[in-house]
Amino acid sequence: METLQHQSGISERRVMSRIDAALRINYQMISDDVALNDPYDPNFVLPRYFLLLAELDQFDHAINYELEQLNEKDQQIARILSLFDQKLNLITGSLYDAIVQSMLPIPKQVNFSESGLSFSSDSAIAEGSYIHVTLSHPENFFHIAATAQVVYSKPSENGLFRTGAYFVTLHPQDRAKLAQVVAEAEQSSTKSSAT
Repeated sequence: METLQHQSGISERRVMSRIDAALRINYQMISDDVALNDPYDPNFVLPRYFLLLAELDQFDHAINYELEQLNEKDQQIARILSLFDQKLNLITGSLYDAIVQSMLPIPKQVNFSESGLSFSSDSAIAEGSYIHVTLSHPENFFHIAATAQVVYSKPSENGLFRTGAYFVTLHPQDRAKLAQVVAEAEQSSTKSSAT
């Protein structure tokens, strides 16, 4: 099964679009026996900032869904709750700017698609080994956890190593978020080159 996943990962990398973006990235080495576990499993060490941002993201999606449902039944109550939600967003936004922003890792250049990623690491990572990865977009477009298998780790500039890996476990909604970000970046790039 591992070989089939690896082969499909190679073919996906060749046909899927990839983009470069500055992302907050954390990774940890994991053993083969947990590589297929849910990437959000509490046994993985998820950074505290990542958990906070992911929970806020899920809460926003739930609120928006409920507001849409309520809007069909009672527009006035939906409008009041929407204003209340906006007020909470302003409050949490200012707390985020004042407290959380200082705890976050500095975004790094990551090249990614919905099938895998490459990033700079401080040391070489053995080919074929597994890593647990968390990716956070600096503007909160997504917060994703995944497990991946390392395909290469080559020396690059500044004494760092360029490491490439394909996703082994990635939730379908997270894959869709990555695909959406890649598609939007391509559209933006196409529009820029057309003008």
